[in-house]
Amino acid sequence: MVFTVLKHLIGYLRAYKPLAAFFLLMLALDLAFISLAPLSFKLLIDKAIVPEDMDAFFLILIVLAVSGVICLSAGVLSDYALAKLTARVQRDLRMRLFEHMQQVNIGFFQQTRSSELLSYFSVDLPAIERAMNVLLTIGLQSLAVVTISTAVLIYLQWSMALAILLGAVVIFAGPYLLGSRAQAINASHKEQLDHMTGDVQENIKAQKVIKGYNLQQAMKDKFADRMQAMFLIHYRKNVINAQLERIPMVSLLLVNLSIIAFGSYLALRGYISLGSLVAFFTMYTSMGNSVFNLTFTIPTLTDASVSIERMDKLLLAPKEATGNMPLTSEQNKQPGIRFSGVSFRYNEEQEALKNIDLHIAPCTTAAFVGSSGSGKSTLVQLVLGFYEPTAGQLEINGHPMQDISRSSFRERLGVVFQENFLFRGTILENIRFSKPEATKEEVMEAAKKAEIHVFIMTLPSGYDTEVLDEGSNFSGGQRQRLAIARAILKNPQILLLDEATSALDPISEASINRTFKELSRNRTVITVTHRLSSITGADRIFVFDKGELVDSGTHQRMLESGGYYKELWDKQNGMQVSGSGQEADIDEERLAKLPFFQGVDTGILEEIRSLFNTETFAAGQPIIHAGEQGEKFYLIARGRVEVSRRNAQAEDGKQRLAILEDGDHFGEIALLNNVPRTADVTAITSCVFLTLQRKGLHYVLSKHPEMNVRVRQTLKERK
Repeated sequence: MVFTVLKHLIGYLRAYKPLAAFFLLMLALDLAFISLAPLSFKLLIDKAIVPEDMDAFFLILIVLAVSGVICLSAGVLSDYALAKLTARVQRDLRMRLFEHMQQVNIGFFQQTRSSELLSYFSVDLPAIERAMNVLLTIGLQSLAVVTISTAVLIYLQWSMALAILLGAVVIFAGPYLLGSRAQAINASHKEQLDHMTGDVQENIKAQKVIKGYNLQQAMKDKFADRMQAMFLIHYRKNVINAQLERIPMVSLLLVNLSIIAFGSYLALRGYISLGSLVAFFTMYTSMGNSVFNLTFTIPTLTDASVSIERMDKLLLAPKEATGNMPLTSEQNKQPGIRFSGVSFRYNEEQEALKNIDLHIAPCTTAAFVGSSGSGKSTLVQLVLGFYEPTAGQLEINGHPMQDISRSSFRERLGVVFQENFLFRGTILENIRFSKPEATKEEVMEAAKKAEIHVFIMTLPSGYDTEVLDEGSNFSGGQRQRLAIARAILKNPQILLLDEATSALDPISEASINRTFKELSRNRTVITVTHRLSSITGADRIFVFDKGELVDSGTHQRMLESGGYYKELWDKQNGMQVSGSGQEADIDEERLAKLPFFQGVDTGILEEIRSLFNTETFAAGQPIIHAGEQGEKFYLIARGRVEVSRRNAQAEDGKQRLAILEDGDHFGEIALLNNVPRTADVTAITSCVFLTLQRKGLHYVLSKHPEMNVRVRQTLKERK
């Protein structure tokens, strides 16, 4: 353990050899005085006090004073050198970790808790700094004192020095035997710290959900369980660290008693002089304290060794694969993308894509559509180079993706993700991230095209408005428009849109879609969407289901040929949402496509249609709580929701069951009986629902007994 830490610390210091050498030289002068000072007692007693020689007395004092001033100055200089040395090493380690994080494969981040990554900087690096300070001060000082004192003690009385060395073995035996156990406990303690930090971080971000579901007490109970586990491991860590200090202390006490008795005996028998005895005891006391100080460093070294191992986990994580071939402007002028037999797995159990063959011609607009989890967003991540295909090949302009420099390729990309991130800083800086050299006028023009300029100008500080943590002071739609402005500003040759308008109201979405249509000229555009009405003009639509490409073509051709795309279209068609996004309607033809209303007379459907109400929910707002009584049916006119079930074993306390989108429905069992809900439903984006009360439906059906029986039977079968 000690050698591992020493090896790493020496490696950290190699970059600053001159400064390290200066520190060691100054420290050596300081330690020489501290180590040899006890020897002055022998000189004072034997050369000055006993012979009563005043000249020798003053000479010895002058030498001691001059030496003390020189060594004290050297000690002060060594303090400054050490301060600069440790600060530089910490800076280098922080930069090394951070730079490596920028190059690590994105899969590593998805498999590692963010709290663990943060703890490298907040827990592990400080532990290494403490170990470095301890080793370069207490450690080196104690080692020097022990080494010099041992040599002097052997000179003064070899038999007593031998006894002291045997005692030192006893002092270090306990910490050595406890070392592996202490290291394991420290590792467990840091793991629990990671979990605790993650729980707090998650709780802060999930406050809307927690308060919406009234989960405050559940969160307290969960955190109390975490604190109990934290208490147990913290208690064990404190005990083992106390033992690492207590055992050497007891051993040192026993050795002290033995040496005092043995030394006094030798003096009584005349084997050593009184001055030698005083010098011996004084030097031994200094040496004993140094030996104890060396054992005191063991908990610090144990903690640092765990931190070094943890940091190696990040530093040894595989970097993002990248080729060396740059894409020149000529090569990327007409970008084309081809997937040839591409399959992809996130892990052994999850196959996201299966044998995909498709071609996106240069300067065309391609749309990826399909139900949630069909693989369309995974394809975009492959195009971005976040992952490598498990099988098959992705080509850009005929060049294999693995041969192309990721940096060169991404310089020509613009992307708007489904979940958009804003950095701390001003609005101006956030938009300008995609093109740092852009003027403010260019930023404002991009914001106008993204339909966010007017809103920005209403803010007191305009484009200089500060963005709070992850953009928390803006709505989801505003964050999305800022991200769109960022992509527009870059004026990329390949534009990737992953549900880019999912958080916008109908009017804004229509306006942004017109902007995207203008932007699609002379560039390749890939858009991922679940809202089919927005991609009817795409040059080619690729339809995915369960990771497979099941159809492709133009909107009109696939409608005429039927198939899965037409099913998706029919599910979303027949519902209208007002421009404000506050009102929705459904026609009888679409109503008749609901399984439990199939075959119902048009006149009855008109009555049922009139019973539907419009309800809206904001992103993150709970819609249904498991266990509450159900009396309402929901049809999604616009938006996306998550269906989940509470699960204490899951990392975030819930098990995701499904993602539902435009045209999907849920809660139909409530139309039959007033039974408890079996799952939670939460809005992912702003949602508009058409809702139907059970009592209203029963009233209409009661007037038509034959339809009443049929609808009830269908609902029972679905149950």
